[in-house]
Amino acid sequence: MISATGTLPLISFYLGLTLVLIGSLGVVFGPKTSKEPIVRIINLTVPSTGVALIFLSYNYTLAMLTFLSVNPILYIIMIRAIIRLEEMGGPIS
Repeated sequence: MISATGTLPLISFYLGLTLVLIGSLGVVFGPKTSKEPIVRIINLTVPSTGVALIFLSYNYTLAMLTFLSVNPILYIIMIRAIIRLEEMGGPIS
């Protein structure tokens, strides 16, 4: 049985590290990331989930809540910047 004080934070920490590493590689070398910037932004959700799990393993609730609340705002800003660059005819990749 997994206790909330012993094993669960370790599982959360290692799962978070795995998601950060695999997600970061997926963002850099993943399929269609060099041609489609939207795909790269969508792939960023995997490492950000890993960071949230690492915060959760250390019981940094305030940090995790701040991180989770700021991420959607950052995605909106990044998508708006990409759309603006496409409207201006600039390079997006």
